This record gives sequence, structure tokens and C-alpha cells, in this order.
Amino acid sequence: MKKATRAIGLIHLPILIVLGLTGYFTIKIWESPLIGLEVKEANNQWIVEKVYKNGWASNQSIEEGDVLELVDGERPEQHSTVTLFNRVEMAKSMTILDENLEQKTIEISYDHLGTQYIIYLIIPFIFNAATLSLSLFLYRKRKNDKAARILIYFLLSMGITYLSASVSARGDLVGRALNIITLLGSLILFIHFLKNYLLRFNLLFIKDRLLASLYVVYSIVLVLMAIDFNTKVVLFFFFLLLGFLFFQLIKLYLKFRDSEGRAILKLLGVTLLAAFSPFVLLYVLPNVFFDKNFVSAEVTAIFLIIIPIAFVYLQLAEQLFDIEYIIGRLRYYSLLAFPFAIFIIILLSLTTPIQLFSSVTAMIFLLLYVCTTLFLYVKEVIDYKVKHHLFSKKNDFEMSLYKFFQKARYETKVESLLTHLMNEIQDVLAVKKVRHVVVKKAVEEDRWVLKNSAHSPDSLADGLETIQWEGYDAGSLYEIMDGFGIIIGGDHTSKDIILFGMKNSKTNLNVQEKIWLETLAYFSSILLENFQLIEGLFDKIEHYQEQLESKDGHYPHWLARLTFSLSEKERAGLATDLHDSVLQDQLHILRKVEMVKKKVEDASVQQELNDVTELMLDNIHLIRETCHELLPPFLTELGVIQSIQNYIDKVKLRCNFLLKTELDPSIQIMDAEYALVLYRVVQELLNNAMKHSLASKVNLSLCQHDQKILLTYEDNGKGMEMTQLHNTFQTIGILGMKERIKSVGGTIDMVSAPGQGIKVMIEVKVGN
Repeated sequence: MKKATRAIGLIHLPILIVLGLTGYFTIKIWESPLIGLEVKEANNQWIVEKVYKNGWASNQSIEEGDVLELVDGERPEQHSTVTLFNRVEMAKSMTILDENLEQKTIEISYDHLGTQYIIYLIIPFIFNAATLSLSLFLYRKRKNDKAARILIYFLLSMGITYLSASVSARGDLVGRALNIITLLGSLILFIHFLKNYLLRFNLLFIKDRLLASLYVVYSIVLVLMAIDFNTKVVLFFFFLLLGFLFFQLIKLYLKFRDSEGRAILKLLGVTLLAAFSPFVLLYVLPNVFFDKNFVSAEVTAIFLIIIPIAFVYLQLAEQLFDIEYIIGRLRYYSLLAFPFAIFIIILLSLTTPIQLFSSVTAMIFLLLYVCTTLFLYVKEVIDYKVKHHLFSKKNDFEMSLYKFFQKARYETKVESLLTHLMNEIQDVLAVKKVRHVVVKKAVEEDRWVLKNSAHSPDSLADGLETIQWEGYDAGSLYEIMDGFGIIIGGDHTSKDIILFGMKNSKTNLNVQEKIWLETLAYFSSILLENFQLIEGLFDKIEHYQEQLESKDGHYPHWLARLTFSLSEKERAGLATDLHDSVLQDQLHILRKVEMVKKKVEDASVQQELNDVTELMLDNIHLIRETCHELLPPFLTELGVIQSIQNYIDKVKLRCNFLLKTELDPSIQIMDAEYALVLYRVVQELLNNAMKHSLASKVNLSLCQHDQKILLTYEDNGKGMEMTQLHNTFQTIGILGMKERIKSVGGTIDMVSAPGQGIKVMIEVKVGN
């Protein structure tokens, strides 16, 4: 806790120092423009050696070789910037002797230098204010995070570097010293931040010992600069650090490019590329190839703000944006923008005096290329935001796809899916007749024939049979005769095709409609294949079941379990539907009737309403009981014994026989499937007793012995011949009960005779 408090305190001081330095540097820049005049001493005279392009002197009648006689009314050697740096800066006036030996005194001011305010004061001030604001924001959000604290130091250092550069160029000692300290220090702080940040993703960016070595070398360089300042040493160390940074990032990416950390590494690379590429593309390369820069170095430095913004986002974001997607779109949009920019440049060179190969042309091309790429990015975002306002619902193809697949979820048959698909195409595109056809390959004739040709015209059959369908895959759209078709399924010997005529408007399909049809066809082919597989599976199961039953009267346990599992799922779905729809509607109507009763004064009408209310209450009770029978309530929560007891209590209220039960309360069945089987068996036995047995006494016992559940049922009803037992209950009766018991590996024995009732003994093993 003390360490965290001390660390937080260490942030307050740098922020206050930065605020003070910002004020100091702003005043210095405001007081004096950048003069940009370099001089050298020769024969006891100070000669103008160089006039810098963006300085105040470049706008004056000062030429190289002129003699500098006075600075602020004194000898040049008495001015600090002349003696220290051989430059004239922070002066109010100067006296020049030109080559014609004419002496002139010039007052130094910002007159006619509006761009200097922007380049050397406003832009650096805004940059510094932005980094300071980001630091304060980050401090508020992540003050106890070590990586965030290092990032704050980096942001403050970066802002001071940019602002102090303008003051350093003016020869201010404080500005120059701080520029050296922060220029080199910001890179090391950035490396330090990356080390801590990447550890979150289990990526080791740099070892502690190497980082400590960088700080030591940095300290040595600062000491050397204090003894003897040398710009080349500073720049050499800066580029050395920059090269080391990129080398480490590339090495780390190559090592972990197939891991989960590749996204963050790509994001780092894109951030640094976006920050430095304007400087390289707009300043360095034009200077190298054209000896002319498109944009000044000071302006390209604005793009460095990308670094603090990106890394504050990385520090605060719980989820990263999809850099893979952004890079992919960049490649795509760049390819689209390139021919457009080339075309415009060629057009300009043909219609204007601009030469095809010139610096101006290169600058225009670059601006067009970048702006077009950015425009395509923005267009994609705008399309997503306003598509629901610009396009009607009928032509909203994405919504159509969504609705179609939502409806398709509840389809269970191939024919229903095909009908749904054809209706959707007809409704959305407003086309003429839509039909489903199947073409098969006749191997012996090496041609395709129309299978369901009964309701198709001969011309259509002839047109379809002339096409070689091997080359068409699911999702393909093609034009045939006076219409179109999409392939929604099939293989190399058979194709399912949806055919439809031209649109009622007599217009051709547009690009969006074609994409919609191809998407609909492709995903429908997947649904169709699954439905066909499911139908085929059910057909095989039924055929397999019939074969086994014809042989030995029963089928394997796994098949029984599968069948009853599907049955229980359907029961649960039906119970939920009854409860959520029919029961709720009945309750709503009941409340309406109760409200009407309060308004009616006629006694006879009130009595009729009371009778209706009673009938509705009976119906509501019946629906609830049906739901409970379909889906036993709280079977898992109460346990099988308590659930069976609750059911028995309900049966006693309805039955016309004496029901004696003996349930072992110690029975604990952990397997939900076993518990449900026992519950269903008891339910079936008691239902048969009430509906068919004509018994006056029924005994039911359920006990556990040596990890076996023993269920015994006995009644004194009418009984039956044992030979009729199998044929009397084909699906939902005793045969179904027997198969349920066998599905969990149990045994069931039945003894019955006419007039002697029936006795059922069931044994189910529930332990190892």
C-alpha cells in the first residue's frame, strides 16, 4: 500500500513540472520567432553562412555571405546564441552589411509569419496539451497500474519533447537540455512500458538486465552531453534506440506470430507504422528523390500523436479492435484506390500543364490515394449506420436472410423447407413462378435428365438437360432461358435446383440481389443436406426397428434409449408450449370474465358467467395436470420418491379403487434418466389401472435391495391372456413400458390371466 501511494505521489510532481515547463516554453516561443540564421567568424567578422528555409530570415533580404554587424545593438559575440551555437536566435533586431556594403537594421517580429505561429507554437502546444490530457485521463482510470504509470511518464516526456524542440531551435539552454533528456528518455520509457504491458499476454519483450543497461547507457550519454554537447551523438543514440525497438518487435512477432499474442503485436506494428510513415513518405523520400519535401518535418510530426492515443486505448481497453480485419480491409481498399488515383493523375496530365512525372504529380497521387482509401473506410461505417434508413424493409436482404433462417429453425421436413425457400424468393424479388426441380445424371447416356418433370413444360426440361451440371456447386446462381436458377444441394450425380422467372418489373437482377440469392442458396444447401440426413436416419432407424422386431420382438438398448430420449424432449416441448400459450390464454380469458361479472347486474347472466368460470377453472386444472404428466415437475429437485408420492396423491383423488403403496424413502437415484424411467413406469401402471383394469384394489411397492430398485405392482382387475399382452399395447401401453425398462438395462416380468388381475415385477440396477 505504501509503495502504491509513493508511486502515485511520484506522478503528481512530473505533471506539475510539465505544466510549468509548458508555460515557460510557450512564453519563449511567443516572445521571439525562429530566426533561422547560421553564422561563422572569419577575419574578426561574423559572416552569414546559412539561411534556414522556414525561419524569419528566409523572408528578409538576407543572403549568404552578408556580414552580421550587430545583434540587439551589440557586437554579435556578445549575444549568447552566437557564441554558443553560431546561430542568431532570441534577438529583437540585427544589423546586416550586404554585398553592396549597404548597412541595414531589421526589426525581428512575427509580422507576415503566421505559419510560424501554427508550426512552432500552436501545433506543439496542442500536441503537448493532448499528451497531458491523456496522462491525466489515464491517471484517473489506472493510477495503481505500474504499466499505466510508465505510460504516463512516456506521454509527458513525449509532449515536452515536441514543445521543447521549438525552444531548442531558438538556442534556449533549458529547452535544449530538456529536449535531449526527453528525446532519448521517451524511447527508453516506451521500451519500459512495452515490457510491462506485453507481460499481460505472456510475451517477454526485453529482459530486466538489458533494460537496466539501457538506462545506464542513457545516463552516460546525458553526462557526456553535459560536458561537451554534440548533436551527432544524440541523434546516433536516438536512432540506435529506435532500431533496437523495431528489432525487438520484429523478433517478438516472428517468435509468437502463431500464438494468441499475434494480434497485439500486429497492433503495435500498425501503430508505429502509422505514426512514422507520414514522415518517411511525405518528407524523407521526396527529399531523397525530388530534392523537395511535400510537407515539412514539423507537420509530419503531428502524426506521432497516434502513438499516445493508441497506447492509452490499449491500456484501458478490455477488448481490442480486430486488427486482422482492419489490415485486410486496408489491403482491399488500397487495391481499389490505386487504379482510381492513377486514372486521375493521367487525366490531369492530359488536360492540364502538370507533368506526368513530377513532384507535384507525386504529391497529388499520394493525397488522392490516401484520401480515397480513407473514404472507402468511412463509407463502410456509414453504410452500416444508415442502411436501415436508406433502404426499404422489402429490399433489406440481410433482414430477409435473418427471418428466413429463424423460420427454418422450426422446420423438420425437406418439403416444408423447400416451400419456405420458394415463398421467400417470390416475396422478396417479386418474380414469376418459382419451382423446385431435381436433375440426375444418367450414367449410361452421359447426360442429365429432369427427374420431377410431371409439372414442368417440355421446353424447360430440354433446357435443363442440355446443361452439364458437374461444374455447378451449391450456392451457384445461373441464368437459364427467361429466368434464373440457384443450386441448393446435391452431389456429382444429382442437383436440387430452385428455378424462377424474371422479375415482374422486367428488370435484371442487381448485384445485391445476386449476392442475396447466392448466400441464401449456399446456407439453404447446408440446411437441406442436414434435413435429408435426418430423414434418412429416421428411415433407417424405423427399418432397423421393424427388422429386429420381426426377428425377436425387441431392439437394442441404445436404440430404445435414443427413442425415449427424443420422446421426452418432445413431451417437454409440448408441455412448455401448453403452459406458455394455451394455459396463459385461458387465464387471461378467465380474468376478462371476472371483470365482466362485476359489471353485470342481471342474476341469470351472472349465474351463466359463474358456470362459464367453473368450466374454465376445470379446463385450467386439466391443462396443468396435462403439463405435469408430460413434464414431471421438480423431479430433479424433489427426488424420484417424493415425485412419485405426489403423483400417487393425485391419483387417489381421481381413482375408484383402493390404492395401497409402500415407498422406500431411502432410495436415492442420482441418474436423472433412471429416475424419469421409474416415474414414467409408475405413471403408466396407474393410468392403465384407472382406464382399463376395472380393479377394486391396487398395491404398489418400491424398494431398494443390494443396489437394485425393485418395483412391484399388483391389482385384482379383469386381467388378460398372456398371448394378447404384446398385441394389445403397441406403442404407449405396456410394450412401451417394457422397452423403457430394457433401455436402462432392467428386467420386467408380468403375470396375468383373465379375471385374475395382473402382477408386474420390475428390477433395475442403479449401482456398480
